[in-house]
Amino acid sequence: MKIFLSVVSFLLVSTGFSQDKNTGVIQGKVIDSETGEGLPSAQVELIQQSKRILSDIEGVYNFDKLEKGTYSIRVVYPGIPTQLVSDIQVKTGEVTTIDVVMYPPGEDSLTEVVVTARRITDTDQGVILAQKNAISVGDVMSSQSISKSTASNTSDVLKMVSGASIQDNKFAVIRGLNDRYNAAFLNGSPLPSSESDRKAFSFDMFPSNMLDNLTITKSATPDQPAEFAGGLIQINTKSIPEKNFISFQLGTGINTITTFRDRTSYKGGKLDWLGIDDGTRKMPSVIPSQANFPTNIHDQAKLAQQFSTSWGTTESKFLPNLNVQASGGFNKKFGKREFGMIAALTYSRSFSYNETVRRDYSNSTDPNSIQSAQIDYEYLDKNNVTNLLAGALANFALKLNDRNTINFKNIYSINSSDKLINRTGEINPLEENPNLIHSNARWFTSDRVYSGQLEGQHGLKAKGFKINWLAGYSNVQRSVPNLARSIYTRSKKIDPNNPNPYDTMYVANISLTSVGSSYGGGMFFSDNRESSVNERLDLTYGTDLFGKIKSEFKIGVYNQIRSRKFEARQLGYTRYSVTGGNVKFNNNLLYLPEDQIFAPENMGLISPGVNGNPGVGGFKLTDGTKASDKYDAQSILNAAYIQLDNRFTKHFRVIYGVRAEYFQQELNSLRDNKTELKINTKKLDFLPSINAIFEANKKTNIRLSYSQTLNRPEYRELAPFAFYDFTTNFVVSGNDTLKRALIHNLDLRYETFAGRGQLVSATIFYKNFINPIEQKSRADVVNEISFQNVPSATNYGLELEARSLISSIFKLDTASFFDKLTIYSNLSIIRSKADVSNVVGSASESRPLQGQSPYVFNAGLRYDNPRNLWGVALNVNRVGQRIYIVGNVNEPDLWEKARTFLDLQITKGFWKGRAQFKLNIQNILAQDQIFYQNSATERTTTKGINGFFNTIFIGNKNNNNNYDKNIDQQIWKTNFGTTFTASVSITL
Repeated sequence: MKIFLSVVSFLLVSTGFSQDKNTGVIQGKVIDSETGEGLPSAQVELIQQSKRILSDIEGVYNFDKLEKGTYSIRVVYPGIPTQLVSDIQVKTGEVTTIDVVMYPPGEDSLTEVVVTARRITDTDQGVILAQKNAISVGDVMSSQSISKSTASNTSDVLKMVSGASIQDNKFAVIRGLNDRYNAAFLNGSPLPSSESDRKAFSFDMFPSNMLDNLTITKSATPDQPAEFAGGLIQINTKSIPEKNFISFQLGTGINTITTFRDRTSYKGGKLDWLGIDDGTRKMPSVIPSQANFPTNIHDQAKLAQQFSTSWGTTESKFLPNLNVQASGGFNKKFGKREFGMIAALTYSRSFSYNETVRRDYSNSTDPNSIQSAQIDYEYLDKNNVTNLLAGALANFALKLNDRNTINFKNIYSINSSDKLINRTGEINPLEENPNLIHSNARWFTSDRVYSGQLEGQHGLKAKGFKINWLAGYSNVQRSVPNLARSIYTRSKKIDPNNPNPYDTMYVANISLTSVGSSYGGGMFFSDNRESSVNERLDLTYGTDLFGKIKSEFKIGVYNQIRSRKFEARQLGYTRYSVTGGNVKFNNNLLYLPEDQIFAPENMGLISPGVNGNPGVGGFKLTDGTKASDKYDAQSILNAAYIQLDNRFTKHFRVIYGVRAEYFQQELNSLRDNKTELKINTKKLDFLPSINAIFEANKKTNIRLSYSQTLNRPEYRELAPFAFYDFTTNFVVSGNDTLKRALIHNLDLRYETFAGRGQLVSATIFYKNFINPIEQKSRADVVNEISFQNVPSATNYGLELEARSLISSIFKLDTASFFDKLTIYSNLSIIRSKADVSNVVGSASESRPLQGQSPYVFNAGLRYDNPRNLWGVALNVNRVGQRIYIVGNVNEPDLWEKARTFLDLQITKGFWKGRAQFKLNIQNILAQDQIFYQNSATERTTTKGINGFFNTIFIGNKNNNNNYDKNIDQQIWKTNFGTTFTASVSITL
């Protein structure tokens, strides 16, 4: 890690000595209008200097060291009318990007087409063309769109994509399908799950400024991995820079309910500022393994004396958030060769404070029951959280010649969360004398992710042949060095006639022999390590079949080997006492506060027995680790595919083929009864797909696609390990009987690209699931969540998207104010139905899929004034209610209430665009997050316009699943504040 950061730092500094600030650059890409791909070996001439070069294998060209002035370029490619681009303005120290789109000859085609640079630079036409000519249904977010948005990390970027939403501020939900049905790839390599307890990747790990583009593929093709149903999320980081640069950014932020208020924390380690525990919290080396842990209580008492932990809390004030970024890059030409690199460091520390009201109820499953729901407890959690995100990126590229390029990309990310949760409340508040509770949890989690790829693109001398290859490695380390829990209780009421002083004091809930979620003094340690190695080879050959059918044949192979090792320990303090023996526990210790109760002097035998009296005992250390608390797993995926891309006529294109995937998965663990659990699954799947595209005209496509994809159980979902989540009061366990799910996907899409960044699309989709996997509360165990296969389910919906300049809509002058305003919006209306009629313990015969919202809405308005360097962006996002946890006959479904997010960004450039001030206001509405048990099957009849909109957007006129505080049981309610962030960036 130190070496990696040192190399990055050196490269950042070295770029400052290699820049040429006295000249400018013209660069861009020559693009085939029919495929959206770059045209290699196109001749590009800089007319003023009579200089000719050929575009490389990706269609990229570059003229550097140009004096300030006006230039023209001419692009020539065999069989295509020549393009002449005039009036290109080159400025000192800047890069002017000119992407040239080459159109095939038509009946009225000219031998040379003349356009001005103004028409090109005003639009992001490269991205628009890539989306228009993509072989599958999908959406693209370019670096330009990302930089002008309110996004601060990848999660924020995803929220702007049609049909996408974010759950828990970091997990992707696409087309109503939760995170387990979406796959994440970074620079072509799969990202392993960043979570120990779910098949998901936390997309808030990567800052948005490191992204070159983000693509969500929604229909499968044979050349892509087939394990997804919602979307295949492909994140690409930046590569060779357009020019040499060094950039710095410094930012700070405040939250309306956090900054400068009282903060409760605890003593951590010296490296907490970097998101890494320095060993302060970790289990001491003197603690023996579970197999060698002493069973004799006297030995456990001696062991407790060697285990020193700090349980005190500290008080301070929440400081403002901090964000620091530094990046640099350069490129250097050596004849036909070109070497480039880009490196970046980012560091962000943010604080959050919010309060969560938590309740639980009994007898709440039947809304028609005579017996009303009874509250079991009501807690108030005060959440003091410090989040840290540190990242480093180092990407290198070597262009050997116009046909051969090699890239080496690296990204390393540390994401940590340090929580102090203070819980107070009542247990059984309806009883005559309920118990009061006071509890604290100290919860530090650190995620470290590395992902690296070495890839090459090669164009052979034989026309039409391409070879692409990739070798990737990724590693995820997730550690919880010590999740420590304390629990104190006392009676609420005190007898005024016979008051007992001890009744006014909280007593620690410490067991005599047991360790678990019901007792204080518990400590949970876990370490999860996962690595993945993958290789890919693609061979492409383009030709004209029978002299008239433009075709591309593509074959490839893919291999991925994943391995995971997970281990957890659960230790806890218990009372040291021998019933009827020579040691008696000192009960006065239970009334000591947290910062004193587990002091070293209270461990083991406090004082020996004297004159036949028993000795005084303190606390002993007990191992509550279960046999199922560790597992190791491995999987191997071998895949091969064949894909054909035929353009039968000028307007009709078909991409079709089949992908074969052979998957083997192994998992080894022990059940709680210490019997062996060995899973060895082998499965061969043939997965066909077809994407047909009808190009009605040069601006309009009609797409129809069918594909077969799948979804496999994750290691954690199979493992018997059970984890108690302090925040939710749920235990999460696995199910070793899970099967892989098979999905049939159908998409019909209409899209039109009117020019100047305009886009209008409408998509109808349908999915049929066989054995879909869901998270569900167990009917046989209270407050425990596991995973199950549902026999079948369907998911279907409509996606609408539009993006345009205001001036284009009303055909206004391109020099007007409205030519600087871009409006965009997307709406998804989604329905799903899971057939659970034959599932034991289900509360109904059918219901929506877990995590599926009936609608997702995004809209935004963006103002860009490049002349005065002003920019304003306003974005709104709303996600409908959705099932968070599937219930059963004893516990109703737990729903998440719909919420609306509103974000604003204002930017102002200075110093000829080299410096920028940015103000972000996130979550302006600051709506509460509410989870509820939907206890009413029918609501009051809704009529008129409300009933109409409910029918369209919710699927039910009376909106029966919506939250009604007068009827439904509110389970969790969390408040949030608005965050104001200001930053200044400088590029040299």
